[in-house]
Amino acid sequence: MSSLYDLLKRITRELPGCRLASVVNYETGMPLLALSVGDPIDTSGADAYHSDLYRVVAHALGELDYTQSPQGFVLTGREAIFVSLPLADTGFFWHIVTERATTIGFTQVVMRKHAANVQAGVQELLQAS
Repeated sequence: MSSLYDLLKRITRELPGCRLASVVNYETGMPLLALSVGDPIDTSGADAYHSDLYRVVAHALGELDYTQSPQGFVLTGREAIFVSLPLADTGFFWHIVTERATTIGFTQVVMRKHAANVQAGVQELLQAS
C-alpha cells in the first residue's frame, strides 16, 4: 500500500489547496486508502456520498437505455470542490477535495495525469490480497 499512499501524497502536494484524496470502492463506499491534508478530516461521508452517486446515476442511465457508466462527478460548494473519477476495471474510483480557489479544470488535469498510476497501484493491491 505504501506505493499507492506515496503516489496520493505526491498528488496532494502537487495540487494546491488539496484537502483530501481517497480511493473508494463503488459498491460499499469504503475507502481503500484515504488521506487528509492539514487537520485530520473524516473522509467517510464524502466517499460514501460519491459512491451512492455512481450507483444511482448508473441505475438511471440503465433505465434510460444508455450503456455508458458515469465518467466522474464534480460537486461544488462555497468553500470546496469535490471531484471523482472512475478507475477502470478495478471496482474503485478516486476522489479529491480541494479548496474553492483551485479550479475544477486544473484538478481534473492533475487527476487524469496520474490516473493510470493510481489505477495500477489499486490493481497491485488487489492482486496482493
